[in-house]
Amino acid sequence: MIRMLTACTEELDETGEAVSEILEQLDLENNLLNNSVGLIFCDPEFITSGVVEAVSKKLPFDTVGVTTRAGTAKGMISSVLFSISVLTADDVTFSAVRSSEITSENVDDVISSAYKGAANRLPEPPCLVLAYPPMILSIGSYPVANAIFNAAGHTPVFGTLPCSPFHDHRNSFTIFNGASYARSAVLVLLSGNIHPDFLMVSTPEQNLQKQYGIITKSDGCMIYEVNGMSFTDYLANNGVAKSSAVYDLLYMIPFIVNFNDGSPPVARGLYSIQNDGSAVFGSEMPEGNTISPGSLNYDGIMKTAENLMREISLKKNVNGIIMYSCLARYLLLGLENDKELKKIIEWVDGITPYQVCYSGGEICPVKNNAGEFINRTHNYTFIACVF
Repeated sequence: MIRMLTACTEELDETGEAVSEILEQLDLENNLLNNSVGLIFCDPEFITSGVVEAVSKKLPFDTVGVTTRAGTAKGMISSVLFSISVLTADDVTFSAVRSSEITSENVDDVISSAYKGAANRLPEPPCLVLAYPPMILSIGSYPVANAIFNAAGHTPVFGTLPCSPFHDHRNSFTIFNGASYARSAVLVLLSGNIHPDFLMVSTPEQNLQKQYGIITKSDGCMIYEVNGMSFTDYLANNGVAKSSAVYDLLYMIPFIVNFNDGSPPVARGLYSIQNDGSAVFGSEMPEGNTISPGSLNYDGIMKTAENLMREISLKKNVNGIIMYSCLARYLLLGLENDKELKKIIEWVDGITPYQVCYSGGEICPVKNNAGEFINRTHNYTFIACVF
């Protein structure tokens, strides 16, 4: 059984004070069990200031993580926050690994090699993978996430891509043992006595349009045709004018994909519309599946967040919760961008350990009709791993 310890600090300039705050909150001497790993989520400035490296050097176990825009732990909300969760157990083994630098040509080999190396250090096959792929705009999230899914097979994968305070994703890094990386994935493979639950919410059902389309031609995250016509013609056929101003608005709404296998529909972000009328999305858009544009606003974000927290509250014997919410949700909340985090605190602070950060792309498994885990990436989604 895993025990979760959490700590956080806003101390950016005085490295020694930041380390002292973290170590005092964790109280490792009285809380650490035989096997442990640390999950770090922080503003990129904590890397530059040396806090990430200094904290990691003081810990007797591997640390992994990503940069983020904002988060919460232990009741503290901040856009400039360093938080760490220590997962510690006597009957769970953790194997952390950083991949070599990823390019478009080597992604499958690099991920496969890293995964096998981590799996070989476990006493038994992994039962959960915590995955943190890099944000490489020239490659996109789909090829790296798909390589991780292929390596993991039927093992559930949960995680997030990094993000940063910058709209161009500048300074979005993965973290491994105190160092930051722009093009490396970091993974933690877990084996032993762990039986996590995975929960997710994205767009309220009433915010979905009823004009479903069928993806008739696609390749990976590219859609070429819907209902036998180009993606832009499909939009125009549903009242969406062909103009750059209108298309700019589309980049901030979720498109809901139904895989028609009993698993819940998945929200996908539209990344770009090409001159030939095709479109690039945040992850795979397989042919034969249905697609429908939705909408997400303040009320929808708050409603889905409360729905997820209510679902978590029904769980018994919860030892910890790791949560990632899409950065788009944070941005769509506008001047009240801390409201989702406040809602989370309202439900779980003081009840169970938790750690939340905003995400550059969410990774959470779903179950199909046969009850099998299917690993998927998401956009505009709030995900949770409860154990």
